Amino acid sequence: MVSAIRKLSAALRAALGFSELRGEHLTPDAAKRYRRDQIMETINQTQPLVLGNTIFAPILAYQAAEHGPKVLLIVWTIAMIIASLTQVLSADRLRKCTGRVVDLKRLELRALFLGAMWAIGFACTYPHVSGNEKVIVAIMLTGSVALGTFSYSRSAGAALIYLSATTLGMGLSALITGLNNGLGSDKMVAVLSLFAFATLTKSVVERGRANLDAFRNLEQLTEKTEVIELLVKDYEAQATEWVWHADADGRLIVGPDLIVELLGGPSALDGHEAVLHRVKRMISPESHAAHDRMAAAVCNRQDFHDVVLAFPDQNGDGLRWIAVKGTPQFDDGMFHGFRGIVADITKTVTAERRIQYLAEFDSLTGLLNRNSIQKKLGELDPTRDQMTAVLIDLDGFKQINDSYGHDTGDALLCAVADRLRVLENNGAWAARLSGDEFFMLLADDEETTADTRLTLGQEMCDRLSEPFQINEFELQISASVGMARFPADTATGHDLLSLCDLALYDAKHCGRNRLRLYDAALLEKLNWRTAVIERLRKAVRSGQIKPFYQSQHHLSDGRLIGFEALARWDDKELGPIGPDVFIPIAEQTGLIVDLGEQLLRMACIDAKRWSDQMGSAAPVISVNISPVQFARSDVAAMIDRALTETGLPPTLIEVEVTEGVLISDKSRVASTLQQLSAMGVSVALDDFGTGYSSLSYLKELPLNRLKIDRSFIAHLEDDPDSPFVSTVIQLGQNLGLSVIAEGVETKKQVRQLIDMGCDEGQGYHFNRPSPVTETDALIAKLVEVHAAGERKKAG
Repeated sequence: MVSAIRKLSAALRAALGFSELRGEHLTPDAAKRYRRDQIMETINQTQPLVLGNTIFAPILAYQAAEHGPKVLLIVWTIAMIIASLTQVLSADRLRKCTGRVVDLKRLELRALFLGAMWAIGFACTYPHVSGNEKVIVAIMLTGSVALGTFSYSRSAGAALIYLSATTLGMGLSALITGLNNGLGSDKMVAVLSLFAFATLTKSVVERGRANLDAFRNLEQLTEKTEVIELLVKDYEAQATEWVWHADADGRLIVGPDLIVELLGGPSALDGHEAVLHRVKRMISPESHAAHDRMAAAVCNRQDFHDVVLAFPDQNGDGLRWIAVKGTPQFDDGMFHGFRGIVADITKTVTAERRIQYLAEFDSLTGLLNRNSIQKKLGELDPTRDQMTAVLIDLDGFKQINDSYGHDTGDALLCAVADRLRVLENNGAWAARLSGDEFFMLLADDEETTADTRLTLGQEMCDRLSEPFQINEFELQISASVGMARFPADTATGHDLLSLCDLALYDAKHCGRNRLRLYDAALLEKLNWRTAVIERLRKAVRSGQIKPFYQSQHHLSDGRLIGFEALARWDDKELGPIGPDVFIPIAEQTGLIVDLGEQLLRMACIDAKRWSDQMGSAAPVISVNISPVQFARSDVAAMIDRALTETGLPPTLIEVEVTEGVLISDKSRVASTLQQLSAMGVSVALDDFGTGYSSLSYLKELPLNRLKIDRSFIAHLEDDPDSPFVSTVIQLGQNLGLSVIAEGVETKKQVRQLIDMGCDEGQGYHFNRPSPVTETDALIAKLVEVHAAGERKKAG
């Protein structure tokens, strides 16, 4: 039975939307506020009802006192009065609630208790009265139902509980009374009670929903108001435009906080001084012209705009830039002052000035930039100006940047700029063009000569070669300098930079840390170099560059042991061009990669032919590999490909590398040489002794032979006891390496080398580099000599 009642109650509560009316679908914070509002307003509305109960209860009991249970009526009346007073006294505690669910349940229990007390009172009086007394009892109870339902209407749950307890209790008592005495009027009261329950329940639910909707609308409005307030505050905090107002006497009436602060504080609004006078005193001198224009407009009562004033920033060392515009105010022809807008345009002005600065100056060093120098060069007039242009390139800057980091590199560039500034005067400009390249433009006069400027250029080189103290590091660099004069070298200012670049290129090509003054021969040299580059591209594409072979021999008996393949180029238009010219160009342009592979393949083809002719006595062919080839190609794969295509045994090829290859990327080169050694290809270290740290490579790399550079052999006759040559020979022998001397040209040198223990030699004493046809003839002759010797032995 109890379970059925609970299920029926739950179904009824769900149908009426009881949980929604309690605010259970709101957010936790909103639900608390909603419940607290219900409790507070209900307490305020039910106070009259509770106090009225102390009056209605005795009257109701009096109506049934003659025929009803007197003791029960007295007890009920006293209980009703005590309950009413208790609820009045406990109202303060409910007012302090926070809107928890338990707080609302306490209010609903109060409603249940009060409604149940009225239902009990009706049950104690209605069955025992008749006639007019019954009518009075019914009216009093009906009034208590209506008054109580209204009083609890702010809390739909409490109102429904009170309404259910009173109407259903009254209806049940009237129904039982009607069944006992058979009177239709009592049954009609029961029916009317049920009707009142249904009608008032609908009204309570509708009002509860209306209250909930009103609360939700208020919450949304409050939320929107808070958002608007936040937006307004944010706008006020970040705004850059504000309204100002001055009266007819020019006194500031309304002004934003920023302007008041820039004008010296609240006294700017005290009305004792015209705002224009105060502004004139506070702005920086560069704004006086703009202020005077604004003052003239104010005096003539005219509009003004685009007035920009600079105020010293009270919170910093810079300026605050304020744009002002204003309009005179008239009412019925009477002047009332000015209204307008002030805007803080500091960021805009700062950004514009920064852009203008970067358009003319280098952001790191503060020197002029390339754009500024190009502009100045374009403005030069050969009828008026005499200038010397100086282009400076720092030697070794990249190594410092890589070793010490970019921060140190940037600091070094700034220090270089400081040294160049010392050389500036009224007729000179210093600039940083890019990276580690600087430029100076010096004004000349009639007494300035080329020697004078060369002396100054040398001073620059010397000054920049002095050590720099950068943080905890003492750094030292050098500088290469190219110079050109205007209008002596060119009458077009823009060409000065190109001419300086030509001179600088020549200075760096001659060994760096040098000074070069442009002359016409440099342009001819450049044009010739350009022609060489163009012809070299065609020569590589068509395979015009051929290997020449210089023989290598045992010193003791002159026996042929190998050839070194050397590139030679005889151009149809330019004539013979030495390898000391076209090899560096090929390396700089990247053509060396294709050229090197072509020469390698041709050498392998020739070596295979000679191997077939000479058998076990076949010579080993040495091929030079450029550092650029190691950097840009897979050398091991290239050699393996050439050997496979030609069928040449790996033991008949030798790769010559210089120390420049080894120091460029030691780990990568070492790996490549290990691969070649594993294939059976021998490795020779060329030009030994001309590098930086040759000895460190001898044990670490798979070397088979050392080649003593020709520069040491050339002086051997003058210094027969040369310690370097003998030391290298002994070192090579101790390490198990063969040693070959380059540049052997005389018999005396041969004897000296043999005495020192050197086994092999190469040079003009044996033969000059020869084309393949002459080398074929030499091989054929050796084969014939060998065959004749074999026949003689056989005979």
